[in-house]
Amino acid sequence: MPPKKPAGNVVQAEVALQPSLKNCLVNLPASLVSVLVNANAVAQNVVVELSYRQPPPPGASDARSSNASPQKSLFVGWTGMQSKRRLAAVVDRNGLRNSPATSQQDIAAVEVDAAFARLIGLDEGQKVGIQLHLDPPLTHTINIEPLTPVDWEMIELHAQFLELNFLSQIRALPNPQAQTPHPLTLHLSPTTTANIVVTSLVPAPPPGSLFVKISPDAEVIVAPKTRQKSDRSSSNRESRSVGAASRKSGKSAASTVRRRAGRDEAASRGAVFLRGVDRSVAREWFDEEEDADADGLKIWVDKDLLLTKSLRGATWVSVAVIKPAGLQEPVDMSKEQDQEKAATRVVARIAAWEDAPDSRHVALSTDLCRVLGFEGFIGGLVRIEGAPSQTPKPPAIKPTTPSAKDSKDAVVKSIKVLPFSTAASLSNASLKFGGETKQEQEEGIHRLKTIYGKKDGLLDGPVTDGMILPPVTDSDSRWQGGIVKFDPPQPPGGLSWILFPERKPAIELGLEIAIPSSWAKGWQQGDPLPKNTPELVGIDPLVDQLRSHLTHNSSVLLSGGLGAGKTECAQLLAHQLRTEYLFNTIYFPCRKLVTDETRVATIKETLERLFATAAWCARSGGNAVVILDDLDKLCPVETELQVGNENGRSRHVSESIVSMVRKYCSIDSGVVLLATAQGKEALNNVIVGGHIVREMVSLKAPNKDGRRKVLEKLAFKDAKPQIPSQPKSNGHAFPPSPSSSRPSTSHRSHPSNGSIQHSTNEDYGFVVDADIDFLDLAGQTDGYMPGDLVLLTSRARNEALIRSVTDSSNTVTLTREDYASAMKGFTPASLRNVTLQSSTTKWDSIGGLTATRQILLETLQYPTTYAPIFAQCPLRLRSGLLLYGFPGCGKTLLASAVAGECGLNFISVKGPEILNKYIGASEKSVRDLFERAEAARPCVLFFDEFDSIAPKRGHDSTGVTDRVVNQLLTQMDGAEGLSGVYVLAATSRPDLIDPALLRPGRLDKSLLCDMPDEEERIDILQAVTRKLHLEPSVLSTGTGGHNLREIARRTEGYSGADLQAVVYNAQLEAIHDVLGDTDLAAPSSTGTKSDSSSKNDAKGIPEFSFFRHGDKTDADSSSPSTLSASHALTERALVAQKIQALQALRRKQKLLARPQGSGDGKDDGPRTEGAGGEKERTEPMIQWQHVASSLASGRSSISAQERQRLARIYREFVEGRDGNMPSGQGGSEIGGRTSLM
Repeated sequence: MPPKKPAGNVVQAEVALQPSLKNCLVNLPASLVSVLVNANAVAQNVVVELSYRQPPPPGASDARSSNASPQKSLFVGWTGMQSKRRLAAVVDRNGLRNSPATSQQDIAAVEVDAAFARLIGLDEGQKVGIQLHLDPPLTHTINIEPLTPVDWEMIELHAQFLELNFLSQIRALPNPQAQTPHPLTLHLSPTTTANIVVTSLVPAPPPGSLFVKISPDAEVIVAPKTRQKSDRSSSNRESRSVGAASRKSGKSAASTVRRRAGRDEAASRGAVFLRGVDRSVAREWFDEEEDADADGLKIWVDKDLLLTKSLRGATWVSVAVIKPAGLQEPVDMSKEQDQEKAATRVVARIAAWEDAPDSRHVALSTDLCRVLGFEGFIGGLVRIEGAPSQTPKPPAIKPTTPSAKDSKDAVVKSIKVLPFSTAASLSNASLKFGGETKQEQEEGIHRLKTIYGKKDGLLDGPVTDGMILPPVTDSDSRWQGGIVKFDPPQPPGGLSWILFPERKPAIELGLEIAIPSSWAKGWQQGDPLPKNTPELVGIDPLVDQLRSHLTHNSSVLLSGGLGAGKTECAQLLAHQLRTEYLFNTIYFPCRKLVTDETRVATIKETLERLFATAAWCARSGGNAVVILDDLDKLCPVETELQVGNENGRSRHVSESIVSMVRKYCSIDSGVVLLATAQGKEALNNVIVGGHIVREMVSLKAPNKDGRRKVLEKLAFKDAKPQIPSQPKSNGHAFPPSPSSSRPSTSHRSHPSNGSIQHSTNEDYGFVVDADIDFLDLAGQTDGYMPGDLVLLTSRARNEALIRSVTDSSNTVTLTREDYASAMKGFTPASLRNVTLQSSTTKWDSIGGLTATRQILLETLQYPTTYAPIFAQCPLRLRSGLLLYGFPGCGKTLLASAVAGECGLNFISVKGPEILNKYIGASEKSVRDLFERAEAARPCVLFFDEFDSIAPKRGHDSTGVTDRVVNQLLTQMDGAEGLSGVYVLAATSRPDLIDPALLRPGRLDKSLLCDMPDEEERIDILQAVTRKLHLEPSVLSTGTGGHNLREIARRTEGYSGADLQAVVYNAQLEAIHDVLGDTDLAAPSSTGTKSDSSSKNDAKGIPEFSFFRHGDKTDADSSSPSTLSASHALTERALVAQKIQALQALRRKQKLLARPQGSGDGKDDGPRTEGAGGEKERTEPMIQWQHVASSLASGRSSISAQERQRLARIYREFVEGRDGNMPSGQGGSEIGGRTSLM
């Protein structure tokens, strides 16, 4: 069935070359796009036919050339996009264009990929005819052939990419049976293309059909196209590589021609490019039996690759790691010229990899990776090809007439090892490896053979000219490394190697040289990961979640507070991704670039190199992850208070990072980003708004069970097992424990010797006391981050060391008391910038409000004290309370008691404090408050004067409080919810609060702090006077007399604050009564003085003599009468207080020294009475006349009319509320006025 054609003739257009298309699809003019859109045509079902003629050659007539060249047809697909608008030239070959219409200046253009256009002969601006075809026939099997052998090699190298992206580049194919098919271009990488041609289609297209469309499930078969081999290389096929048979058969120097032919053929067989992996990193991909054969210079590839043409029958191969020049740091070329060149290709043995992940990976032994500067690395391209023949050895009998053929290949007489110079060898000549004398040379060569000549060592296999001997850091044999050079020198450009066990050439030690910079820098970008995998406990679900995101090519932002463990978590993920998924990991701490001297251009260059290296190492089906630790330090949020050009610098760097991530971290690139920051709000808005990360995961403070696990892990880290005491065995050490490498006791030989210089590291370690309850410790460390627990454990160990100094025990035991001492004065990092209020107010300091106090206990204290019980409650617990009532009735006092009694952290916020004139600043203050409360949980967040920050929305002309209310609604009952944070609000006008805040789930319950009745007033008076000295008759609560009940009866309508003011005023009256007569006394009035003295005697104030120490004259002349009265009373009170303290201490010592029950109490009675009398005499007593004077001068702070008005408001707030809450909108009548209420 022929394809459908849309109505209309062939449309003429000009060709516009577009290099960014990179496919065999075209962009159509706007006129044709509108036709297809109106026809509801699907872009995948449209085939575009471009008809054109070849342009005439230069100098030929246009008419003759156009008639001579035949018309060609090109069949391509449509991208679904339209081409850019193109304006015609104002002047053409016919002269100036005088068309008045602007629309006639636009010409139709069809955009074609530049590489594809050059292949088929289309030029910029060439005229073509466009014809559209809808619903073309489908083909299910396609046979294609590369145009050249180079195209075949490129397709073979990028076979996996071609399988995934073939349909996205080619949609329409010409019918090879109807006409000669035109070639097609495949874009295999940003810089690599391959050209193909269609040879046959199955099923065959219908007759008359010039083209087909590729089916989505089509099978593509590529026919190989290899290079033509020369006759000479084909005749010498048997010597193409060095195998086991050729190695065993000792060939003489007369076979040089065959060797050279073998080298040429080995090079002509082609190379294999695979993704390299260090064997030590990929241990999980090998069996345990294979680990014993992991030393030496070896590689492992998939067993199917051993059957390919390039590696078939090969035992020794040439291995080279491809390092693009653009990914390396700039080096000083002047220094490079003076250094020895390290070999870039090394010969190694090839073996089969039984459990290879796929056929695109190759595992390199650790020794080979160290030789190539590739240690611990994953990714990058490794070039593998069959090794040429060994460098010939010198003949046993020197020929009289040298042959010209033999002189073309240099022989190896000996190898010279040039050691590397180190800082130690440069500073001290005695530390150099080897020496100048013959004995020193022999000793150095012997050590060298001992290090590298063991089985599967570097000198027990192939040795390549220019090969690096890596350093050895063992304590027994140290070696700074060196480079191997053949003697005589080999011709440059070739690969010279020998099998050392067969040849056994002489070894010489040369002079020390500098380490080649190209090898010393290696491949590592950023900072190396720690060798030991970090051990984290309590966050396994979060680690699994992060690993799942990263393995599915989703970039992640990991946020958490200071000390939350972000760095350790990122390093743990890097280790897991390396070993389990063969990810290339690049860890870079951004703090390294946060300096004033670092320019923005340097930062961009460093980050560009990181991402480019990751993209290069993710080739051939691999993956890579770039870890930017502490990204918020490099790209902080822009603030208005920032000084200098920091905001512009942060924005510039952030924009660069966004562009790099979009460039390198695409879905099909295999590169993902893992960034860490203290929070999303701490990053620049360009980073957050750029959507460079798909997931944001928060690392919160661990719960109680998580803290217990962390404390146990830290306490038992490097700790000794607790072993019962055993007698010493004559100074000999006990046998080691079979379950651990540490000895079973801390006693070693010579235990009586106080010096520890002969001890080993095994002697040291803490013994953890078995009585430590880590669950109890976890309950006392609420809000602690893992970093805080590390510091706490370190402080506890220091306390144990300090305590063990005075003990005679040889072991250091970590006890519960050490943790208690460490907690004193320790503030976790999350609370160092949080202002936590502390209060001495207790529940017994509050009178009345019994029901309100009970609800506060049920809501705040019980869920914290009995957390395991409440955790099993299936219902949602209350987390928000509103305290409302008359002014002065104890709302704020209740909140203070919560801070002092419930054992919760307490953050008090005055309402107007969080309001700010800048847009968004008030909402940020609310968010910061809740973040601080969540960091300090369990915590009570108390809002005083709540009506000032949360009024009904719609009454604020500026909109500030409306946004604050919206933020409060989100924080108090948003999608995340609150955990361990209780909201306590206080107000005297609950009717002004926005109704949305009063529903269950936010402020769950409203508690009324009402005016106290008579009994509650008595309770309040008792609470207020508990710490004061009142006359016993006043403290009584009988029905008659001048007592507290009389005061409560006479204070009808007084609030709790008014009653406290009455008592405090009475205390001031008593103090004035004591000081009043003394102030009026004159020094010359004898009567007044005697009255004062008698009054002082009646009060029980003792008389003292004042004198100056060491000056008798002044002391005799001094008298209390010369001093002021207040100063004298102050001095007397201080001295009396000191005497009283000394007497109390003396009595306590006597009671402790005397046996219990031996005394009859006769001596204690007078002392107690004396002490009590002194106390009574030193404190003014509040009597009834003082209370009466205070009642006479005082009055209620709330008038009767105000009480009635507030009572009506509270009654309406409780009883009058129904489902029809006020909308908060002001009236719209004419002349109405909007108020802020």
